Amino acid sequence: MKNRRVKKTCFLELKGQQIQIEKKQIKNMYLRVGSEGEIRISAPLSVSDKRVEEFVLEKWNWIEKAREKQKTKRETEAPGWEKGLSPGQQEARKEECRKIMLARLPRIIQKWERLTGLHALEWKLRDMKTRWGTCVPAKKRIWLNLRLALYPEECLEYVVVHELVHFLVPGHGPEFWKYMDRFFPEWPRVRKELNGI
Repeated sequence: MKNRRVKKTCFLELKGQQIQIEKKQIKNMYLRVGSEGEIRISAPLSVSDKRVEEFVLEKWNWIEKAREKQKTKRETEAPGWEKGLSPGQQEARKEECRKIMLARLPRIIQKWERLTGLHALEWKLRDMKTRWGTCVPAKKRIWLNLRLALYPEECLEYVVVHELVHFLVPGHGPEFWKYMDRFFPEWPRVRKELNGI
């Protein structure tokens, strides 16, 4: 029923991006950024293409932030180990990963806290399906994904530095990556390996 309200679909090229515009029997304009970063506009039938373009430009800062958020979400999705494993096997795998992480972490944490000058008050391990790591800067608390045990040690180092840098910069803007360049200049290569890109 919703699709029947779409009277016209067209595309706008703006700032090197292809933007889908759907003109409908609605009163206001709406903007959505999809999971792959695609930009979609719903607009009233009476609104001109020029006004749609102005609307997009007015919202451009928000669009860029939303697309970066979606990109980060895609890049930080962790792999699963559930497929083909019984509940007992899953628990055994988690315990094995926990032992590996506990053996690696003290040395890696000491190394990167010394090199960055940043310190967490608490480090925890957790089985996470959508993130490699997460933190609460206000409490100086960091959680790391148990599944990092399945990857080369430098991937764990990348996530450790990544979360420590969030104590300085909350988001993933240019300033955040400048600190990553400073502390862990090989991060682009390691991130690609970690995320299978």
